[in-house]
Amino acid sequence: MKKKLHILHVASHNKIRAGGSIQMVRLARGLKEHGHTVCCAFNIRSGDLPPGLGTFEPLYQVGISVFSFPMQRIQKYSGMIRFRKFLSENSFDIVHTHRFRALNFVCKATLGMQTPVILGNKKNSFAIPPSWARIYGSSKVDAIIVNAQCIRQLFAQTGRVDPAKVEIIYNGVELDTFNPEVTGEHIRYEFNISSEAPLFGMIANFARKKSHDIFFQAALKILRTEPNVKFLLAGGGDYTLYQREMIAKGFGDSFIFAGFRTDVPDIIAALDFAIITSAKGEGLTGSLVEAMTMAKPVISTEVAGNLEFVSNRETGLLVPTGDAAALAEAMLYLLHHRQEAADMGRNAYVFAKDRVDNRQRTQRFEELYYRLLEQKGAAAH
Repeated sequence: MKKKLHILHVASHNKIRAGGSIQMVRLARGLKEHGHTVCCAFNIRSGDLPPGLGTFEPLYQVGISVFSFPMQRIQKYSGMIRFRKFLSENSFDIVHTHRFRALNFVCKATLGMQTPVILGNKKNSFAIPPSWARIYGSSKVDAIIVNAQCIRQLFAQTGRVDPAKVEIIYNGVELDTFNPEVTGEHIRYEFNISSEAPLFGMIANFARKKSHDIFFQAALKILRTEPNVKFLLAGGGDYTLYQREMIAKGFGDSFIFAGFRTDVPDIIAALDFAIITSAKGEGLTGSLVEAMTMAKPVISTEVAGNLEFVSNRETGLLVPTGDAAALAEAMLYLLHHRQEAADMGRNAYVFAKDRVDNRQRTQRFEELYYRLLEQKGAAAH
């Protein structure tokens, strides 16, 4: 019988809000359920009081210990010293890093040390600088996890990373909470949205790569002919410029800015249609696959790993990046072809649910950890 593992997850996030940190939490919780001892380490930035800003509760709830180390600017050097001591005092089998900054931090902090199995990941499709490729390709890094074929290809193109150590494991979705049976009635009640009003939504932090401007341009085109349509935006970041612009144009009542939410399954359940407008840098968009597991008709730009999940007119609609007119046309198509939209939603559910089931994802990581330990000559029994 294989021994239970002592696993450390290291994130350069300072709180659990972005997609990468959410994916880390889902994996950590899944591994804890399998009986492994799991700890999580996060970045801590100046002014972070308390660390995590209250977002670590999903880890505390299941007994996962949380630690913080500064990982940026001059403070990172004291963080490396502390982390080095922390690692020497704990017998971790696996150190799994999330984002390049975390991997770089761990690799530099452990110079000259005998290290456990170390994993990195890359969940976006931005180019890999040569200095990063040297770290990813170093003998210290035992595996790199990606969530799309196009990201694996980026590593091959560097010429510095052995393709054999790049593993594709899709994002995980907890199907107990993200499924078609969830109702979003109370969300519509909270925001005073009629049950008859068609509701488009986008779950995405307000970051440049998400291209919210394209969403709003398309939405305004829709409202010219479909004034009863509502649009819900959920995600962290500053949305006030968009909000003021929509009010100034006389459409303030058509847009709901929900801010950062922890009840994302309920938000998605309230939608009729889910949209992602990212122009670049995506891997596989978490909110897209979450909507698919809830049988929602989706529209995605033709970006990165989303192309591996959205087949046009089968599991959703695809539109070119940066094209508000095409997005508006796709939105109108779903509005005017509700039965076909529902069929796409059901197809999306069938396609996505087994590929992103967090229980299966956890098992895949578990198998990978044991394989890497065996390759490294460490006992796994």
